[in-house]
Amino acid sequence: MSADPMPETVVAAPSGPASGVRKGRKFLWTLAALLGVCAVCGWIALGVGLYLEVGKTTRLILALVAALATETTFWISAAAFGVSVFEARKRIWRRITGRG
Repeated sequence: MSADPMPETVVAAPSGPASGVRKGRKFLWTLAALLGVCAVCGWIALGVGLYLEVGKTTRLILALVAALATETTFWISAAAFGVSVFEARKRIWRRITGRG
């Protein structure tokens, strides 16, 4: 048996708030990508449904699924970017109404 001249060193992952934020953002980006794929599939399904002239109820369901998947993708992407949507909305509303 030969001795290893450079033993393996264990490097601990950085801990603390910054590490958790990165993991959270990575999860949000993964979720946004997954929902983006679902949104694209939803819109493709709606297009196929329109091409096949499905019934009114089926069209409504397909459109609803596609729209909700798209809306959810936008909200998750905004969270991943760190956009405070509610604060931005509040500032816009204050600017429009002239209060504050």
